[in-house]
Amino acid sequence: MTPDNTARATGATARSATEADAEPASQTLARAFFDDPLIGFLLKDAAIRTAKTPRLFKLMFQLGLPHGACDVTSGFEAVALWRPPGKWHIPFYQYITNGPAFLGVFGIGGLGVIGIMDRIEKVHPKEPHYYLQAVGTDPAKQGKGYGSVVMRRQLAIADSQGMPAYLESSKASNIPIYQRLGFELTGEIKLPGGPTLYPMWRKARP
Repeated sequence: MTPDNTARATGATARSATEADAEPASQTLARAFFDDPLIGFLLKDAAIRTAKTPRLFKLMFQLGLPHGACDVTSGFEAVALWRPPGKWHIPFYQYITNGPAFLGVFGIGGLGVIGIMDRIEKVHPKEPHYYLQAVGTDPAKQGKGYGSVVMRRQLAIADSQGMPAYLESSKASNIPIYQRLGFELTGEIKLPGGPTLYPMWRKARP
């Protein structure tokens, strides 16, 4: 993601995703998150990570799609998975109903993953907001503004509704990028034996 002038230079547009976009969107996110500290902590072996992250993001995409807040750029250069107000929490029953897909990614480590997610959720804001669950740009397209394009679509919707937005950055290096989009750092989430996440809040805009 980059400042507005670079984003405009791409000529890219963003749109709401459909079920037909599940495969290319999940592949883009898998490539974008290959070196992500949290994903690397959950799936330490690089070969396993390569094989399983597309399945993980496809599951996330399919769980989020009914809420109408999954966005892609025109050529799938970037993908953003949002959750609208009141829908950020994933009920435990969804883990059960999607058990085979979830266990197919994490195996017997699935319970540990749920524990980590629960730890992250404990500090999640309770005020209604748009939640950026994941955003990623294909590594070959990074630095060209696609991430900014795909994020601004839902941010504009949030602004039109007077709603704040929230995210957890898994890379400290991404904090300035999110700050340029109006997010402010609110603290740290230190995972035992794992990486530190950086929660960020974007105030509602009238």
